[in-house]
Amino acid sequence: MPQGNGELIIGGQIFKIDAPVVNWHKSGWDATSPYCIPTKTDPAPRCLPAGAGQYPYGPPPLPYTQRYAVRPSLRSVPKSNNGMNASYDAVKAVVKQFVVHHDGCSSADMCFSVLQNERGLSVHFLLDNDGTIFQTIDLALMAYHASDWNLYSIGVELCNRGDAYNVPSYYDSGRAGPRRDIKPVRINGNTLKAFDYTPAQKESFSQLCRELLRLFPNLPAEYPQSSPGEPLWDTMRDAPIKRESYAGYVGHYHINTQKWDPGVFDFKDFCGKLRGAFCFPVFPRLEPQASDKDKSKPILPSDSGELKDAARALYALNEERADGGFFPVGPWGETALWHGGIHLVAKRDAGVFAPFPGRLVAACMGRESAIGSFNFVLLRHEMTLGPKKLQFYSLYMHVADETKRDKPPEWMTKGGWKASGRRGQVALIDEPIEAGALIAHVGAVGPDALSRAQVHVEFFSEQLIEDQNNYWQLIDGTSSGRFCEAPEILGVIDANHDGLLARGELTQFFASGGGGQMHQLATLHVSEWTAEPSWSAALAASKGFKSMKVSEIDAMVAEQITPGLWWDAQVAAHCRLPKDGVVHHYHPIAFIAWFKNQLIEAAAEAVRAGPRINEADIRAVPKSITDDLGDVTGASMRSSADVTEDRCNKNLTLEQMVQGFDAPECK
Repeated sequence: MPQGNGELIIGGQIFKIDAPVVNWHKSGWDATSPYCIPTKTDPAPRCLPAGAGQYPYGPPPLPYTQRYAVRPSLRSVPKSNNGMNASYDAVKAVVKQFVVHHDGCSSADMCFSVLQNERGLSVHFLLDNDGTIFQTIDLALMAYHASDWNLYSIGVELCNRGDAYNVPSYYDSGRAGPRRDIKPVRINGNTLKAFDYTPAQKESFSQLCRELLRLFPNLPAEYPQSSPGEPLWDTMRDAPIKRESYAGYVGHYHINTQKWDPGVFDFKDFCGKLRGAFCFPVFPRLEPQASDKDKSKPILPSDSGELKDAARALYALNEERADGGFFPVGPWGETALWHGGIHLVAKRDAGVFAPFPGRLVAACMGRESAIGSFNFVLLRHEMTLGPKKLQFYSLYMHVADETKRDKPPEWMTKGGWKASGRRGQVALIDEPIEAGALIAHVGAVGPDALSRAQVHVEFFSEQLIEDQNNYWQLIDGTSSGRFCEAPEILGVIDANHDGLLARGELTQFFASGGGGQMHQLATLHVSEWTAEPSWSAALAASKGFKSMKVSEIDAMVAEQITPGLWWDAQVAAHCRLPKDGVVHHYHPIAFIAWFKNQLIEAAAEAVRAGPRINEADIRAVPKSITDDLGDVTGASMRSSADVTEDRCNKNLTLEQMVQGFDAPECK
């Protein structure tokens, strides 16, 4: 199997990567050349030697010789030669899709001969039988492989004959590559028999895509779903519209009803391995249990009963043991201040894990205060849940100072932290994080007697995350500033109805099981991590702080609040957060359990529906559909987009594109 240490080219820049990528400078397979380039599998008469000026030899008429275009999104980039020489920073802003094909060929050599020499087409990568990946064109350029989806995508041709119904012995002799498993697959209602991919192909493709997660922040390891977590094996109903907004991996058949490639490629399994194992942020019972399948991380159970039990144990770590830090009010259990997360009691230096895959976008280490740690890690998550695209954030505050650790979390060994990480300062980073990755360790925080080992966990989103069953109950607190005035919350906690929340009222309410009434709330209010509106002014105007002098309030703010105020305009712009800090907050354990339960229910429904494939229905590939070898004219690959205006990005700045913004008409 080929080893890593490849060289990938993006925007003219060479990246050393841990994947077996051979670029055109070494292979000679240059898809920007308008001429025929000789290969071992060219039919007679073969191409003339390179540089002889022979155009593609396919059946006439061939009205074109250029087999790529400049991405419309990049044409306005300054000093880029109308987009032809756009930089990596510009390219990473617009690439958000990876289209996967199978080529119908016996080798990458044959694929290049067919696409380039015969048909005047192109694709960014060719993946050979042995796992070698050939890059034939800069990822900055728009190759011709997926019609109008070429605008924002890169593409790969996985070497595979595909059709095992008509040629079941294709790999028996070994001349076309190693033997392969044959599997049934049902695509767009057609039950077909197809060759699987070799272990070497699967491994090297995974290696490449792990590198792409790092290099392309807008290309997540997501895939089209028919229901939460269940892969779609049909063309997306609104594929022409999704071209503008979809981010992730797609098969050719997902975007074109006339295609069935990449056949048996399992997007759920492939992307699942890239994304990692969904986890709780800490172990539900403080440490691994005998029942935990993986004692190195608190993986979410796939049984609904076990999931409820684990969530119940985590609720208890907050509501029965934390003495404060409740959701959605009462940090330290004394006030009606909005509190967007919860404090989970844990062992000092216990691991804190990423519940979902995402990108680590900001962190601060070495920021201590009179009440303990204000170190934090912030993750941004962009995920698919059935047909919905979700964007949300998770925050882990009061974690230990990882700069003092001999072996810090892996993200701190990467370039982002090394370039911008300074003790006590917020570092703006952009590192991919797998679900289940160790991101921090539990620190200690709390005023006076309330100080203990705990971690603040918070989930929030700019747009309300909707559920078809109306799971989340919206509470709009934008008009009340720092303090909660919602009767749905205060009315059930304020036992003596004096309009104040005493610590005893809060702890009694949550310890007696009242917290369950708060689990499904989605509270919209300004984040506690912003400096505005003024904390001192807000507290001074509250009747709950009337006994304190202004100087005492100012001192308390400086000691207990100011060290944690990280949400400013610069951080917001980098992390794609609203500048005013107004976001929807969710109980983090309820959110995690809700998300996982969607997957459990969808998987159970798939089982109840019975087998998706009946082998008795296997037929030959219908003449109405084809793979890339059978598309002789290249109609499903060549694009008209090289003359199409990019309506999604034409009014956005390059900085906004880098940050992943879409124009309103493309959301």
